[in-house]
Parts: sequence; structure tokens; C-alpha cells
Amino acid sequence: MAEDWAIDVRKYAPDADADIIAGLVRYCGIALRNRDSSLVSFSEKTETDRVKASFLRKKLGLTDADAVLDAAIAAVGERMKADRTKNRVTVYYLLADAFGRLEDFRPKTKAGKATAAPADPEPVVVAPAKASKAKASKPKAAKPAAAVPAAEPLMAPPPPPPPPPPPAPPPPAMEPVAAPQPMLAAATLARPTPKPQKGSGLLWPLTTALVVFGGIAALIIAGSK
Repeated sequence: MAEDWAIDVRKYAPDADADIIAGLVRYCGIALRNRDSSLVSFSEKTETDRVKASFLRKKLGLTDADAVLDAAIAAVGERMKADRTKNRVTVYYLLADAFGRLEDFRPKTKAGKATAAPADPEPVVVAPAKASKAKASKPKAAKPAAAVPAAEPLMAPPPPPPPPPPPAPPPPAMEPVAAPQPMLAAATLARPTPKPQKGSGLLWPLTTALVVFGGIAALIIAGSK
């Protein structure tokens, strides 16, 4: 249980944060189920090398020299030498505290609300100045601002359209054509006027006389027979 590990951690860090201890317990996981794997043997180099490689370098991401990391592990072992059971959770807590990385194990949901734990009155590891400098976060160089692309030149306005062509002149007015005269009137005008015949006044008397004369002649002929 987390409370059992907390009791052992607080023998060396009385003000140890319970949330951070619980985070270390979750990190160790199944290693705490077996008694041998739940303890750290400082007398075996393979064990201390495993702590250095898996916890300090891989989990905490430390890039210090091996001599610095070995010195920190040895200092924790020296502090816990009176304890026959050097619990892995306690060892990891003291190492993380020595490098200022305890907050890495605080649950993210409580990271914003938690206050900084008071410093341990007895430093676990008196690391060289080089080790402390290694943990100081180097400010990242500010990225140069991206160059703002120059504004593209404005395109010249298109030329105005050509003026419309002048209107076509109106067709010339046609002269009025005279209406044709009626054919009858033309024929009448072309026909010559007949001239009166001479002697038309004597025709009727002559005709009458011939008729009378013929009647008389017929009577004479008829009486002579």
C-alpha cells in the first residue's frame, strides 16, 4: 500500500509529499510485488548500474556524467546504510529529491494546486556544482520571427474600353414615284377625236326617196303582168 511506503520514506524525509510517493509507487509497479525486486542492493554494481540507467537516465532524463550519477547513488546508499531493507521507493524518492525532480511524479491533476514541499534539512547528496548546473533548465533560444512576405505589387488597372463606333448614316430618302395614270385615261387621251362627216344631213332624204321609188317600180311591174 502507498501508506506503507510513505512510512519508510518519511524516516528520511519527514515532510515527504504523499502524492509524490504515490506517483513513485505507480512508477515502480510490479517490481514492488516481489520482496527482492522491491529492495535495492547497493553492494552489487549491476543493481546500482540498473538504477542509474533505468531511473536516472531513462525516467528522469539526466545527462550528467556517470561519475556524477554514481556519486549520487552512493550518497543515498551511505545515508541508508543503517537500514537493512533499503526500499526502492525510498531510494528513488531520495535520488529524485537530490536532482530536484520530485514534481515529475506528482499527478497532473494536482500539479497546479500543490505547493512546493519544504527543503529537506539534511541534503541527501552533496553533488558537485556541475551536477546542479546540469539540472538548471537552459533557456531556449527564441526562434527568429518568420519573415513577413513582402506585399505583392498592385496590378495596374486595365485600360478603358475603346469608344463605340459612330452610328451609321441614315439611308438617302427616295424620291416619290408618281402614281401611274389609269390605262383608260391614257387610251382616251391617245385616241384622236373623230371629225364630223360631210353631207350627213342628206342621207335620210335620199334613203326615203329610194324606198318610195322602189315601191312605185314594184307596183308598175306588178300591174303590167
